[in-house]
Amino acid sequence: MGFGIATTAIIPMREEPRHQSEMISQVLFGETMKILELQDEWTKLKLDFDGTEGWIDNGMYHKLDANDYTLLKEANTLVLDTVSDIIIGNQVQPMRVMPGSEIHCNGQQSNKMVVGNEIFSLKHRTSIPMRGNIRHSVMTKALEYLNAPYLWGGRSLFGIDCSAFTQIVFKLHGILLPREVEDQFSVGRLVKELQEALFGDLVFMANEQGQICHVGIMIEPNKIIHADSFVRFAYINEKQVFNVDSKTSKFKVAYIKNVID
Repeated sequence: MGFGIATTAIIPMREEPRHQSEMISQVLFGETMKILELQDEWTKLKLDFDGTEGWIDNGMYHKLDANDYTLLKEANTLVLDTVSDIIIGNQVQPMRVMPGSEIHCNGQQSNKMVVGNEIFSLKHRTSIPMRGNIRHSVMTKALEYLNAPYLWGGRSLFGIDCSAFTQIVFKLHGILLPREVEDQFSVGRLVKELQEALFGDLVFMANEQGQICHVGIMIEPNKIIHADSFVRFAYINEKQVFNVDSKTSKFKVAYIKNVID
C-alpha cells in the first residue's frame, strides 16, 4: 500500500491497532518500512530492517511514495552508534535519538536527510564503529548499555529487551540479527565448547522446560552481558547462568553461536 520512514525518535509498535495493546517492538528514527494496512489512526507496517510487523500511530511517521522511498534507500545511510541530536528544519531545540537510528543522506550535504518538506540534520558528526577488531568494538558498545532497564519490546537505552540488546549492538557493526531470540538462534555458526567461545559470541539460554528464551553477549571468559531486569553481567559455566550482583540463576546455557566470522 505504500512506504514510510520514522520521523520521531522512538515509535512503539503494537500487536493490535490501539494504544492499550502490547508493545511488541519499537521503530527507531530513520528506519524505513512498507505499509501493509491502514485503519483509522493506525498503520500496519513491515519494518525493512528486520521484517517485524505491527501497528504504529499514524502521526509518528512520514508516508513516502515509491520514488521518494527509492531515493532514500539508495542514499548513503549512517547508522548512528551513540545518542545523537537531530535538528528539524529551523527548530532551535534538537530531537535526541537513540543508537541504531538512521540518517539517509539524500540532501545536498552529507549530514542531512530530506523527507517531504522537512530537513533533518545531524548536529554533530557520528563516529564509525571499529572494523579492524570488530569483537572489541562489539564489547565496547555492549558496555554502553550497562544498567539500561529491561522493557519488553524496547529497543533503546531507556528500555530494551534481551534480543533487541543483541540486535542493536550488532546493527551498529553492520551485522543483521532477527528481532526475536528463536530467530537469532538460526544465525551464525555453532560453538561446541564454552572454552572455545570468544567475546562477541552470542550465548543462548533456555528455561526449565528447555525452550530457548533468552540471549546475551560473551564479554569475558565465563562472563556475559545481557538484559535481565536491566542490562547486567552474569557468570556462566557449561550449564548455568548466575547474575553477578544477585548470584541468582533462572536460565540454563543452551547454545553459543558465532555471528561475527
